[in-house]
Amino acid sequence: MINHQPGIFQTIIPLKTRVKAERFSRYQYQRDKAKQVYLNTLAVSAVNSYLNSLGWSTNLEDSDSWNPILQTMMNVADLQVPNYGKLECRFVLAGDDAVTIPPEVWFERIGYVIVELEESLNRSTIIGFARKVNQTSLPLNQLESLTEFPGYLSQQQPVAPIQPITIDRWFKGGEDKDWQEIEKFFPSTLALNFRSPQKAADRIEDRLSSRINRVKPIPFLGYDDLAIALVLNIQPKSEEEFDISLMVCNSELKDLLPKGLEVIILDGDSCPVMIAQTKETKTIEFCFSGTLGESFTVELTLDEQIIIESFII
Repeated sequence: MINHQPGIFQTIIPLKTRVKAERFSRYQYQRDKAKQVYLNTLAVSAVNSYLNSLGWSTNLEDSDSWNPILQTMMNVADLQVPNYGKLECRFVLAGDDAVTIPPEVWFERIGYVIVELEESLNRSTIIGFARKVNQTSLPLNQLESLTEFPGYLSQQQPVAPIQPITIDRWFKGGEDKDWQEIEKFFPSTLALNFRSPQKAADRIEDRLSSRINRVKPIPFLGYDDLAIALVLNIQPKSEEEFDISLMVCNSELKDLLPKGLEVIILDGDSCPVMIAQTKETKTIEFCFSGTLGESFTVELTLDEQIIIESFII
């Protein structure tokens, strides 16, 4: 049953939602983390129902909160609104006077919707929203009324999708302004290890005998002294199959990567397939194969910042 009045959206939490939350929580070994995932799932589901009732499309499957690996890595409760961005859906329990919003979700959100869960966890009530957040504890009396939310959401500008880099065109002489040749980025002694023919390769015979390397500097706000580079090494195996080596390193090479830097490789369905986190290391490297037309995404996370690079082979 749904109670949908101006300023109120209250609903009984369906059994299937509680079952989904229980399944997600079972991926966690720590009791507190399992509870966090369970309650986050209930909050996201409540906001999903609310948006659907307003006629907005949502995509749970593309939300980080619906991914068991990312649930483990982060305290995340996002809901993807296609073409607009992510809403963060944070829960409070009955009697709370503030909502906790971790720093890792202060960015890349179009808003924060707050859901109150009854002690029995059988009913949820959306109690308000915030446009932006820059504090861990947000008093509930500072939330905007839910009556303002539909208008606020309608004012959001559609977000242009991230344009993926087409790797195959590099073999045909194509260039991308943010990606440099190894020789132009690293010292010559290192570049020798990566160097490859730079001529355009239109014939498959030429492409099979060639190798392409590109590098891009990865900036993180607030880390002016940190120089991270993303290096791609692509070697054709056949006309449609490629071996790909992806390396993350410090641009100075001799320096260690910052602790806590996380790198995730996602397949074309946005499912994580490889993951690594730095401790005391100079490089992170992944090796995999792909076929012409396949896509993959690289996510680099440091503290609360996420940088995304998408590719089509």
